Amino acid sequence: MTASSSASPRPPGQAPAGRQDCLPGRYAPWVRILAMAAFIYVVAAYLNARVFHLLADADGQPPVWFSQASEYLVIAVFGVWRVIAERDAYTRRRLVFLVAAVMAFWWATPAYLRLPEPYIGALPGAPLLPQLHTPGTLTFFAALLLALLFGRRVICGWNCPCVGIRETVGFAFRDRTPRSGKAWRWRHLKWPFFSLYAGVAAMILIPGVPGVSTAYRVFLGLVALPYFASLLLSPFIGNRAYCRFLCPYGATFGLLNRIGFFQVRLDRERCADCGQCDRVCDMGIPIREQGRAAGKVVSIEECMGCGRCIASCPAKALSFRDARDVLRARTPRDAGLAR
Repeated sequence: MTASSSASPRPPGQAPAGRQDCLPGRYAPWVRILAMAAFIYVVAAYLNARVFHLLADADGQPPVWFSQASEYLVIAVFGVWRVIAERDAYTRRRLVFLVAAVMAFWWATPAYLRLPEPYIGALPGAPLLPQLHTPGTLTFFAALLLALLFGRRVICGWNCPCVGIRETVGFAFRDRTPRSGKAWRWRHLKWPFFSLYAGVAAMILIPGVPGVSTAYRVFLGLVALPYFASLLLSPFIGNRAYCRFLCPYGATFGLLNRIGFFQVRLDRERCADCGQCDRVCDMGIPIREQGRAAGKVVSIEECMGCGRCIASCPAKALSFRDARDVLRARTPRDAGLAR
């Protein structure tokens, strides 16, 4: 059984905050103000925990409500709102899983279970599970393998706090997503950040390289600055700008999209050429153009696997494919959103 959306083609601006579907909507000022307040709170809490330490106990630890954990709390609160308001069945399931994974995997596990993370290489400090973005850890290698087999969506679509805050709080600014040809070319801005990430990974994994701790701290600082700045700039650049243009981790998983088994295919005989897929894609991928020309999304490294294009296609012409389709024969529709 394949899930599909009841969304009908409509111009942006018709979805109220309490009834959302795959297409971006232009939300009321109070919704945007609430979302911006949440973003400002998250940035302030991060700065308090990492830089200023204005609110801290005798041991220098900030309170949970004004620390790096504040981002997870905001995701949980806005996640409830998003799940209730979301009208597309597939997106609702993905949001439930995403919010639960952020709370359990990214917050509760390292904060309360404090499980040591197996690793190789010269990491700056003993890592706690999970360290998915830290080269050399067990979850790092597991994530690479899963992305190779099933696509970037296993992380970016279903299990990433960076995506979580943009899918829950940032939904109010989806209509600000730049979709021009120039914006499409901006996607290459992330590759210098990826190069830094690859360089740090090499320093960690190759024995005897000096300056690992310093290089890793510098890299994390360079990542954090645009990450939090992009939250505050969401009213101008949309909710997905960091993922599209700057994220080195997304670039890594995107390369695995390119060389792995993940595909988004388009049945050209079914396609009605309506452009719905382009309108719902927050990554700005020209799905219709590439699909009509090649029968699939050629720039698959840019796809974070949200599935909105597939769920909202009125002709049911789009489908996911991954390693499971190599192991057993499936028709394109059998490889859709049911999995």
